[in-house]
Amino acid sequence: MRLRNSIGSEKLGSRRSFAPSMNFIMHLQIASLIAFCLASSLGANAATPDTSGDSARATISVQATVPKGQLAVAGQALYERRGSLLRIDIQQLSITGPAQGATARNPLPPGGYVIVVDATTRAYTMWSPSKRMYYTGQTTTPTPSPSATATPAATKKPSGTSVSSVLASLKDLRQFVVSLSLSPDKTPIQGHPTTNFDFRFTRQVKNQDPVDVIGRASFADDLGGIPLLVTFTARGGTGGKLSANVRVALSDVKQQAPPQSDFVPPAGYVRASSIFDVITLPSPPPKDSSAP
Repeated sequence: MRLRNSIGSEKLGSRRSFAPSMNFIMHLQIASLIAFCLASSLGANAATPDTSGDSARATISVQATVPKGQLAVAGQALYERRGSLLRIDIQQLSITGPAQGATARNPLPPGGYVIVVDATTRAYTMWSPSKRMYYTGQTTTPTPSPSATATPAATKKPSGTSVSSVLASLKDLRQFVVSLSLSPDKTPIQGHPTTNFDFRFTRQVKNQDPVDVIGRASFADDLGGIPLLVTFTARGGTGGKLSANVRVALSDVKQQAPPQSDFVPPAGYVRASSIFDVITLPSPPPKDSSAP
């Protein structure tokens, strides 16, 4: 599990003057985890027509072990889905970091952040109501199938990945395990009968430590297969010293397709050339004047 920006190709180190704080990293990671969990879970219900949709309130909690100690994150978000489009409104965030046990309560700007992900193409759009700006990007190479776009303007056609380059990359793999199994557990969640799947993903590349993710996704039988709960444990880093327990839960579920306008930035928002123009960076801590 590597602490890097997983929602875009722009690396944190692209600005030499910027030393990424834990708060900023977790801003990105909390959004990535929510989008990843929901997009992956809903992908199992691929037979749902594109005209379908739903909305819910999401809560997420992360208990992580990082090099400097324990890190806890709790967040509140609103979730909407229309066909393959997923929208996450990150509204509240609480971070308890390893540095002196300090807690930052809701360090988000007014209005938080909104992220729209296309579960088919993996294209995403992120915007900030406080800055009235948005940024678009691509998480992975999209699949060659038609899908509604999450951006208001045409984007550059992806070059794709050749079969030869994929096969060539296999030589660096040392471990690769993907498993999905149906669990006999039918314990109701919030009064809803569920179908549960246990999953595992392990991957190790040459000269790198393995990344191991083990978890469960619980789908509501009476709500069209909506994932009410996703939990997983991730471990990686040098010697497996980085770990995280993640829990994402949905409540107040409504089975009604949101309007298409919810999945594009509001009128008047300016397209940014960098994700750093959309995200509000936390201010660095004041220097101790008594220090020599």
